[in-house]
Amino acid sequence: MKWPTYFFLLVTALFIFSGKAGAEEFRVTNENELQMVLKTAAENDAIKIKKGIYQGNFSVNKPLTIKGEKGVIIKGPNKGDVITINADDVAIEHLQIEGSGSQNAGIHVNGNRSSIKNTKIYDVFHGIVLKNSYGHQVDDNIITSYTDDTIVHKGHGIYLIEAPHSHIRNNIIFGTNDGVYLSYSNLSEISRNTVTNVRYGIHTMDSDDVIIHQNQLSKSRNGLMLMQSKRLSVKENYLFANTTIEGAGLFLFDTFDSQISMNIVKKNNKGMYLENGKRNEISFNEFDQNDKGMELAKGSEDNGIYLNNFLNNNQQVITDKENENLFNLEGFGNYWDDQRHLHLDRDEPTLHASIYSTRPVLLEEFNRQGTNNYAYKSGDVFYHLTTKEPYLQIFSGSPAVGLWNTIEQFVPIPSKQFIVDENPIQTPVVIDTMIEQKVMKNDGENAVDLEKSGFFLVFMSISFLTLWYTRRMKNDA
Repeated sequence: MKWPTYFFLLVTALFIFSGKAGAEEFRVTNENELQMVLKTAAENDAIKIKKGIYQGNFSVNKPLTIKGEKGVIIKGPNKGDVITINADDVAIEHLQIEGSGSQNAGIHVNGNRSSIKNTKIYDVFHGIVLKNSYGHQVDDNIITSYTDDTIVHKGHGIYLIEAPHSHIRNNIIFGTNDGVYLSYSNLSEISRNTVTNVRYGIHTMDSDDVIIHQNQLSKSRNGLMLMQSKRLSVKENYLFANTTIEGAGLFLFDTFDSQISMNIVKKNNKGMYLENGKRNEISFNEFDQNDKGMELAKGSEDNGIYLNNFLNNNQQVITDKENENLFNLEGFGNYWDDQRHLHLDRDEPTLHASIYSTRPVLLEEFNRQGTNNYAYKSGDVFYHLTTKEPYLQIFSGSPAVGLWNTIEQFVPIPSKQFIVDENPIQTPVVIDTMIEQKVMKNDGENAVDLEKSGFFLVFMSISFLTLWYTRRMKNDA
């Protein structure tokens, strides 16, 4: 290799790495220094914030990396956005942010490709607003709105407005209006977040091709609120204890062509509610201990609902009389725990849904021997009576209503208000999801602790009684 070639490679390398080599790190100890460095630092510089309270509103107008030591608090004056990002490629890590205005955010982002990680945001209206930009990463943050319970009006935890291609992962959000709200933010990912005590856990509006995976959404009006969206992937979410009167674990309105599978939907008022939802594939989900397992309201048609488990729901599935949906795939329906099983063959294979499998493989694992010989009918007459006479709801779940519903399974009552599963399966589908394993692990750890405590109490009680009895016998002797 001749020297001109060496020279060319050397110049090229210097050109590529000159930006990184020239970046500086500034250390600041008070708000005045921080304001100054934000103005004077060059692009791609880093700012290290020392422990302390930094009061004021701060703007970032160039690509910078801003990191805080443990104990850094950025405290706004309760006016405006606490931190405003107007540049692309800004990174924020390890800050605590407080004190926005009554309609503002802890962090308001207008630039592209921001990264916000390991940050705590309290006492703000919105937590993080991502607006008219794209490609953000928001990971591992803790966000809540005003901690004063007397303040009724609160903003969203993470609010995306025309912010496509964004990734929202591993955040803990509570006490906000909506946990994560996407508006016109296509091709985004919302995964592994924990959201509780909000209005809607995750809310999509006019956002297509969004991935919503492995989130825990609980104790809110609706766990998932999916509106006017298409081609969503909703998988492995744990939707628990969303129990307001009109609420649901999973609420779909004007949502089309989406895949909803391997979700655990448990102890909600309504497990799943669809209104004007069309051509959605709803499979391998578990609807357990909800007041209503699934409600198909007006305009919900051409949905594929198969290989789901319906367990311990007061009412399994109810539907508007005009809806037409398919409750089986290639001859396989759903599992209904309130159906009397009559199966003429002895083979009862276990149906298995795994995150590592695909649908064609799953269907090859079993055949029609896994189905019941009688069709299943859901949408009982009692429910339709309660819609006309609400006071009858006090009898919901009573033994008399249970007996009534059992009789209905075998006595044909012509009505468009019932759904019919022609091929119900004999045994529940085994649903292996990462989110369920995590929840079950936590429950198991608690159970072990209780079990150990119980054994300890029993041991101490027996020891005490044995000692007392021995002493009494000795005294009697």
